[in-house]
Amino acid sequence: MLQDEIMKLGDYFRGIEYFNDALIVKVNFPPRWQVYPSIDGNIKPASGEKIAGEYFYYGDMNKVSLDEIFELIKETIDANKDAESKIQLLNDKVNELKELFKREPLDRLLKLNFIIEEAKEKKPKRKYNKKKKVEDVKVESDTILTEPVIIENEKED
Repeated sequence: MLQDEIMKLGDYFRGIEYFNDALIVKVNFPPRWQVYPSIDGNIKPASGEKIAGEYFYYGDMNKVSLDEIFELIKETIDANKDAESKIQLLNDKVNELKELFKREPLDRLLKLNFIIEEAKEKKPKRKYNKKKKVEDVKVESDTILTEPVIIENEKED
């Protein structure tokens, strides 16, 4: 649903337009963000002239759908947020290294290694089969069987 797609873009979304057989979705990104065309080239971003960070994602309505344009915008947002997180992490690690270099002697720093811990694989949860609770069977007959009963149409092993 269109409203759901607009909600997913959040504060970045600015509007939708239709002009000369082109579908256009207007967004506003932070100043240093990068924008990308679609892999097949059918959707292109164009920067606005009036507002910094304003972009128009557009494509020929005979070749692309609004859903495809929204998907490319979401991918762009995710890629930029990922890049921002990496830059922040890099800055944090550089600060940690600065502190380490201030307090450690050179001979110890020469042994410095970088190790990335691999994520532990989660073991799949065991599937438990619920066993049916066996309840006491009540016999409603006073007949007691003392000899085996043979039921027709059953094969014996």
